[in-house]
Amino acid sequence: MRCHTCDTDNDVRTGECPICRTPVGSPALRPGVRVRPVQGVGRAASVAVAATTLFLLLTVAVQPVNAVLAGRAADSGDGEGFLLTAGMLELAAAVLYQVAFLAAVVLVIVWTWRARMNLDAFPGVGPTNSAGWAIAGWLVPFVNFVMPHRVVATIARESLWRLNTPVLVHLWWGAWLVFLFAERFIARSAAEYEALPVPQTSADFQAYADHYVSATGEYLVPAVFCVVAGGSLVVLIQSISAAQTARIARSMPTGPILPGMTIAAPGGTSEAAVAVAAPAPDGPTGSHTAPSAAPVVAAPAAPGPASQVEPGPAAPAAPAQAPPETDRPGGTI
Repeated sequence: MRCHTCDTDNDVRTGECPICRTPVGSPALRPGVRVRPVQGVGRAASVAVAATTLFLLLTVAVQPVNAVLAGRAADSGDGEGFLLTAGMLELAAAVLYQVAFLAAVVLVIVWTWRARMNLDAFPGVGPTNSAGWAIAGWLVPFVNFVMPHRVVATIARESLWRLNTPVLVHLWWGAWLVFLFAERFIARSAAEYEALPVPQTSADFQAYADHYVSATGEYLVPAVFCVVAGGSLVVLIQSISAAQTARIARSMPTGPILPGMTIAAPGGTSEAAVAVAAPAPDGPTGSHTAPSAAPVVAAPAAPGPASQVEPGPAAPAAPAQAPPETDRPGGTI
């Protein structure tokens, strides 16, 4: 029997598909359980995560630039102009980073919740945490050091058909935790900056230059782990979104074919037309009998007078059937 989820040929005596663990004979989705699209919000979350990583690297790149500006300002002695320029560069980089970070947090939480909710519609999915943890796990203090990893690990296993958690999930979460703790070095660097005097002498400008050089190394450590975490998360989001979208698309019904609908002719031909027999009037009151379930395949009528059907002695005359349109592909159902 073909698996409805991964199209693997399974023995009917087995309990579940060895590839996707869907019970044999079960549909790809549980009937009546709502599924949510993840492809669009996954792309938006990936863009926001990538932007956050790039803007964090921008905050690192600003430090050596300010060190060069400090050296040049020492020659002119313009301390106020130097502080204004350096401050504006750091502020612009920090604002861009914070805006991208907040957007990434919101979009990743929305994507996580949707992907977790979709697991409820997948037959064969094992025990999982409550879907509420897909949101609360990111926000509750101390819990947010563990729960997001568990939720995403479950989503990855069940969506990508893995028995064990993918290594990329561990890499993403480990790099993210290191980044969070390494950011404390940035806070210490900011405190050292506040202790610097207003530059007036060459020694003052040199102190600012030395500070920016040392800050470059301190900022670089969390930035490297942020790049690893961000890149891993983007790959996870894209792969999980693609897998869930493909599974949902596989189970979508084609929908009922109703009278009056126009469909394209199969095979790209322009002459064939598919029609469903229309109900014939039954008696003088105008009531209709149930339409026939069997479709009738009709070809376009040749030019000329329409054929007439002579009524029998015991039945009223059937109305003449108009020939199907031939000016475009397809017919009328």
